[in-house]
Formats: sequence, structure tokens, C-alpha cells
Amino acid sequence: MTRKTAPLLACALLAGGALHAESSEYPLVGNLPSAERMQYWDIGVVFTHRFVQPVKDHGKDVYGLDGYTYAGLGFTFGIKPVPGLNAFIYRTADNKTFTFGLQQQVLNGERVRMAVRAERFDEVVKESVTPFGKVGVSGAAVQVPTEIFITDDIIFSLVPTYITKTTTTDTVLAVPPGQTPNTTPNTGGVFNVGVGLRIGFTEKFSFIGEYYPRPSKFSKAAPGGITDGTTYQNGFAAGFSYKTFKHRFTVMGTNATGTTANQVLSGDYGGGPRPSAQWSIGFNVARVF
Repeated sequence: MTRKTAPLLACALLAGGALHAESSEYPLVGNLPSAERMQYWDIGVVFTHRFVQPVKDHGKDVYGLDGYTYAGLGFTFGIKPVPGLNAFIYRTADNKTFTFGLQQQVLNGERVRMAVRAERFDEVVKESVTPFGKVGVSGAAVQVPTEIFITDDIIFSLVPTYITKTTTTDTVLAVPPGQTPNTTPNTGGVFNVGVGLRIGFTEKFSFIGEYYPRPSKFSKAAPGGITDGTTYQNGFAAGFSYKTFKHRFTVMGTNATGTTANQVLSGDYGGGPRPSAQWSIGFNVARVF
């Protein structure tokens, strides 16, 4: 190697590292948003799939794969004039829910990364009342995805979330048998904090885990139509992610069949998350262009 080629090679390697550091990443982990961002005018596409039938039904139903599914398709767009600003739209079959909004990365430090995300959701199905609450509702969600890098390969995340309207807003919450009945409606929105953990085993392969606590207002309430003493459940998702050139494949088990903020973190969507033994399979496929 000559004296002239060595500096040129070093510059090329540094430039390559800088480009890698500034690469786009679709801001989604499992069901929770991340503080990642799409750069420049890049476009990200995600396809989500959630099986409804629990895995516990065993091989006769191919561990839930023979059952109903909810599929979703979303796009996230980089906005070059404002670094870190993304616009997104997403539509999923669960009550034909359509969401759109903006996400701005506000902090990208060495050990902490943070974004602010605001979205509107609309359930396109006709508004009606079911045993588990209303469908056909509309509202908004504000989230602050925050990621803490314990090491380069272990990332702990918190996603504080406020949802303006949920399935049981303006309805009287049922209670398990033997408890004093509620007489006042469940007014207002709900605040929750999703928790996540990512552990990278290799550059491409990683574990993901998410936890969706039950909001306090549902701690002594029962999903409508259930009279066996069951109350609303905590939610979770856990699985593995594999990243290859501009693609990320994620497979998980979860007891929350939804994918949007109001479906996963409201605590009461469709009766809330199912008991932990009734988890089912889901997957995401993300692609960056």
C-alpha cells in the first residue's frame, strides 16, 4: 500500500461509517414505536400480521395459524428539510383502523434517544356498542418513545402514552361478581407506559420483549360479558428479530392482538389483552427504500 492510497482508504472507511450511522430505520420494534427515524426522503414500509387463535390449541390448528388474522400495512416518510421528522400512515383490519401522524426525533445522544409522536386514529366501521365496549370510535394518541442504551447491544425503552378515547370511554365499567357495581361512566382518556427491551446477539439477530401494563382504572373492572371474576389483563409481546439488507423480520408471541397505540396500550381494546396462557403468534416485516 502506498502513502497516497492509505489516507484515501481511511477516508473511505470513515465515510462509510458515517453513512451507516445516518442510515434510516423503520421506527417500530414489536408493537411499540422506537425513537428511530427515516432520514432524508427515505420511505419505510411495514407489513404486520397478528393471528387471533391462541397457540395453546396445538397442532390440530397449526398452533393458531389456521385461525383468523388481522393484517396491517403502513408507510413512514422521511422529511429532509427537518432532520428527524417523519410522517406516517397505517391501516389495519382491526375495526378497519386508520392512523396517521408525525414523529420527531428530539434527542439522539450516545446513551439516550428520544422522540415525540402524535397520531390520530379512526375506526372506519359503523359505531356500535358491543359487550366489550364501543367500536367505530376516533381519537388521538401522544407518545414519547425513549430508549436507554445500557450497552450498545442492550436497549431499554419506555413509551409514555396518552390516548384521548378508548373502547370504554363514556360507558359504565362492569365489575367482577361480588363487588360494588360502578354507577359513573368511565370518562376521559387513559395514560399508560409501555416498556421494552432489546438484546442484540449478533449484528443481525436480536431478542425483543415488550410489556403493556394494565391502566389503574381497569384494575378492578371486568371486560363486558365476562362473569367468572376475570379483570382486565396486562399485555406482553416477546420474540426475535432478524435484520438483513434494508429488511427487518420480527416474529413474536403476544396476548395483545392489536398493533396501534389505542389497541395495545389502552388496556380495554376488545376486552383488553387475553390471559397470558392464550398468547398467539404475530410478525412484522419492515423494508426501507
